[in-house]
Amino acid sequence: MLDLELVYDTVLAKDYCGTCTKCIDACPTEAIVAPYQVDGSKCISYFTIELKDAIIPSEMKSKFQNWAFGCDICQDVCPINARSKPHSEQAFMPSEAFLHLTKKEWIEMTDEVFENLFKNSPIQRTRLEGMKRNLAP
Repeated sequence: MLDLELVYDTVLAKDYCGTCTKCIDACPTEAIVAPYQVDGSKCISYFTIELKDAIIPSEMKSKFQNWAFGCDICQDVCPINARSKPHSEQAFMPSEAFLHLTKKEWIEMTDEVFENLFKNSPIQRTRLEGMKRNLAP
């Protein structure tokens, strides 16, 4: 793809976590099994975004804490992330059209409405069928 010689960065070897285990302690499905190690088969983001099967195992679903698309609990509790600043990039802001959809509106949504509301959105990854699955009790 490139015909340029590139100067590569060195591998980041600094351990910013130290003895902190906030992400491990906060993970509702115990998907973070050790520092820098995630068991993807237990991760809410895996189940709600990547899993294409029709059924989420009930023992996992009961730990979702109302998450319907992804999970950022580990990011929310990380002290390193506390230093970050909110962005103001309009292209990354959620559309007002879907911020206040009710569960009933999601369940009754048609493919056409879904496609129009979520065009060019990461929510397309799970598809309407997946969102409805994620919202089911």
